[in-house]
Order: sequence, then structure tokens, then C-alpha cells
Amino acid sequence: MKKRLCLLLLPLALFSCTPEEEKPADLISEEKMTRIMIDVQLTEAVIGRSFPNYDSSRVAYKQAHKLILKRHAVSDSAFKHSYDFYLSKPEQLDKIYEVVLDSLSVREAKLTAKSLATAADSSKTQPTSPDTAQAVATKFRRLTLPDSLKALQKRGKRMIK
Repeated sequence: MKKRLCLLLLPLALFSCTPEEEKPADLISEEKMTRIMIDVQLTEAVIGRSFPNYDSSRVAYKQAHKLILKRHAVSDSAFKHSYDFYLSKPEQLDKIYEVVLDSLSVREAKLTAKSLATAADSSKTQPTSPDTAQAVATKFRRLTLPDSLKALQKRGKRMIK
């Protein structure tokens, strides 16, 4: 009976001792990956709001993703290898996304405070009207939309027409 138990547990013990996964040669550091992921999240939000059509948004996102990687001087393959590596290490990916969420929350708070201050200043000088709220919303959209995405948005609208 003991021999059978040993023969059953021996393969389990051998398979549980797998070597640790090696880091890819072109691994992006956690700090740089965090900055890239912040840009990716902002880009996804802008494109999601700008392009209601799924096909147009996919095309725009692919182009914007290339621009993000180019801006950070990272190749597409290095990004994919690094992202796959961090996916296999949930603790590290969790740390990266915690920083991304914190950064995005801080940016949102700053923009909200700024738009509220702008709205409060304009309400002191002028009577409140629906046009004022629309002007604040337009200014808020302009703050979050990078120049390269403006061009993509215009191109996407032309494609829809």
C-alpha cells in the first residue's frame, strides 16, 4: 500500500518542481509599463467616447496604440512580451494596475476640480445658462484629447459619413 502511495505522489512531486519562468530579453520595467498602461487607458476612454461604431473604434485604437508605443520608444513585440510576462505574475501586474488606477483617479480629481472652478468663476460673472455647462464640458473634452487622437476622431467621423 505504501509503495502505491509513493508511486502516486512521486510524479506529482516531480511536476510541481518546475523551473521559474525566465524574463524576456526585451522586458519593459514596471515604471515604464505603468506609464504606457496609463496612456492606453486614457486612449481607450477617449476612443470609446468618440467612436460609437465598433469597427471605427478598433481602427482608431490600433493607430493610437502604435502612437503610444512610438512615443514611449517601445516596440510592439516588446510590449506584448512584457505584458504576457506580467500576466503570468499576477502580483506584479496588480501593483502596476494599482498605480495606474491611483494616477487616473488623481487626474480625474484635478480635472473635476478645475472644471468646477471654471464653472464657479463663470457663474459669478454671468448668469447660469445651459450654454455655460456645454462650454465647460467642451473644455473638459479638449483637456483629455491629445492632438493625435483629434485627427483620428475627425478621420473616424469622415469614415462614418
